[in-house]
Amino acid sequence: MKNSYSEDNLPKVLAISLSTWRSDSGIHTQTDLFKFWNADKVAQIYAKSDLPNTPVCNTFFQISENEIIHSVINGKPVGKRVYNGEEADKKAVEAEKNLYSKAHKKKSWLMTVMREIVWSLGKWKTDELDKFVKDFDADVYFVPIYPVVYTAKIQQYILKKFPKPYVCYLADDNYSYMSCGKNVFAYIHRFMLRRVVKNLAQNCDEMFTITKTEAKDTDKLFGTHSVVLTKGIDYSNLEFKEIKPGKPIKMVYTGNLLIGRANSLAEISKALKDINKDGEVATLDIYSPTVLDDKTMGYLNSNGCHYKGAVPKEEVAKIQKDADIVVFVESLEKAHRYDARLSFSTKLTDYFASGKCIFAIGDKEIAPIEYLTENDSAIIATEYNEIEPKLKDLLGSPEKISEYGRKAFDCGKRNHEESNVKKTFIYTICKAANGE
Repeated sequence: MKNSYSEDNLPKVLAISLSTWRSDSGIHTQTDLFKFWNADKVAQIYAKSDLPNTPVCNTFFQISENEIIHSVINGKPVGKRVYNGEEADKKAVEAEKNLYSKAHKKKSWLMTVMREIVWSLGKWKTDELDKFVKDFDADVYFVPIYPVVYTAKIQQYILKKFPKPYVCYLADDNYSYMSCGKNVFAYIHRFMLRRVVKNLAQNCDEMFTITKTEAKDTDKLFGTHSVVLTKGIDYSNLEFKEIKPGKPIKMVYTGNLLIGRANSLAEISKALKDINKDGEVATLDIYSPTVLDDKTMGYLNSNGCHYKGAVPKEEVAKIQKDADIVVFVESLEKAHRYDARLSFSTKLTDYFASGKCIFAIGDKEIAPIEYLTENDSAIIATEYNEIEPKLKDLLGSPEKISEYGRKAFDCGKRNHEESNVKKTFIYTICKAANGE
């Protein structure tokens, strides 16, 4: 007979993830979800060189890419148990980050395919991994679906060898060919990815998606009954504060600038060149860890724009709070137009909580823009020729800036209250663990 799990008696969960759980990382959706658990009841297996540093979990197993590369060369098995707060090999971490950065920057699908081949040759199926899974003896697995095959292969190995109920989380379009463009290696990789995504999705006990659009897509493709789950915000101590925009009006962007986002910000810079020609009406401060080419950096450091680089996670909320307008961008380029088709950036929930007016750029058919439009929670440009006139109109209307700050805050409070996210997450995980 199965245990009956509830909010007061939560099941043991093994998360099989791509990235390390760290409090100082920009990737914190999963850790935000598991902060509701006793840390001794959560374990993680992950595939990066960095080491964990988080209060939500005490039990970790690492299979790092650097070790996989060495494994292919020397034939030695890799993977080990690691511990919270340990000091990572900084050179190894940096080398791995640089590799990923280059691949993203150039959108090198050849490099992506080569990485999959390297992982397929690595010796990560070990007695140590098996012992870790058996010793923890999870009640249910948490299985995020990523745009890489090798993480799915690790997930499939564990699911087959140590069967337990499992819950998937699909937060991007990791299945269709829409974002492949004309690159043959993109199609090859997507073909490889589709097979493992289909297997994971069709056999899972429960499925989380990050948007309603993605839920419809996923349910149609795989016969799932998706539960929409976004990052939650605790609004119990938050209140909307109406402020008068400063002079100049302060715009802020926080986050990465991959998949064409930098070019959308460059378009804002071009718009500000005209808007600021008779005096500085507005500025745009950009906080991002993304390394950019000289031409793009030129735009992001001119016309009132200032590229500030990366900042610690704990400073981001204050930066957003101090702004008059927060900026959300996706790409309008053909090559990247559909990369965020089914995504929902955690940045948006943070922006909602800030109570600041959102100026957004993105294709009208992608999920985040559809969401902002549906909730009337941002000023939106869906074409290049809309950016300057819509921005100019907004900057000339202090009352509109205040109005859309209120609308953004209310949208977040209405749709992303943390207590509701908590209930949804816990109920779904317990349902799977109970075999319901």
